[in-house]
Amino acid sequence: MYVLGFGADLPETGDYKLVRLMYYMNGAFGYNVPPEVEIYSIKTGVWRSVMGVEIKHCMVELGWSQAFVNGAVHWIAYDVVPNGGGNRNLVMSFSITDEVFGEIMLPDALVGVISTSLSIKKFEESLVVVKYVREISDVSCEVLVMKRYGVLESWSRLYCINLVADMVKVVGFRNNGEVLFSTRSNDLVSYDPNSGQNRGLGIQWSSHPFYVQNYMESLILFNGNSVVSGGFLEGMGG
Repeated sequence: MYVLGFGADLPETGDYKLVRLMYYMNGAFGYNVPPEVEIYSIKTGVWRSVMGVEIKHCMVELGWSQAFVNGAVHWIAYDVVPNGGGNRNLVMSFSITDEVFGEIMLPDALVGVISTSLSIKKFEESLVVVKYVREISDVSCEVLVMKRYGVLESWSRLYCINLVADMVKVVGFRNNGEVLFSTRSNDLVSYDPNSGQNRGLGIQWSSHPFYVQNYMESLILFNGNSVVSGGFLEGMGG
């Protein structure tokens, strides 16, 4: 099993990096830790292994998600509590510039839930975690935002949304505050949390799930020099 993370190191090196964590099975259900870690650089065009990484956490394999915030990639991760104690959920991070792994604690309400009921996204410039509830009497999702990066006490509820009209999964957030959902009918819809209304965007998929990412207009040159429009990173060689 493996998970991927993608992020940009534009202010320092003008590079984009892809990190891959490869977990190997330990018996029928578990995985060995630490995983093997590899990093791919757009500038060099090669994969390289990272040795001596002390990662103690497992990743959510089914429908894994990532969010690139504050110069780091973030995933939902978990620790297996001994003696049948279930899982302890947290957020694992990877700094694209420093290539260092870290962790961010989740609020108590999310620590002990089923790990696959959580996903992580980016809302504006903040981390959000979506918790899904799928019961006979309650099919909904709760969106929590970390208002101050890395501060446990700053987690707060942003939305609580009933999953109506075949809405299944949050795939992203729009600049106008609306939430993008995939549906059971394989459509992409935009949901307005204020009015409770959603509208189709005329986008469908056949066999693969939707993935939505924020973007920043940029230009990466193959000779090793980089320019990002808007003044974020400037300077070109001859």
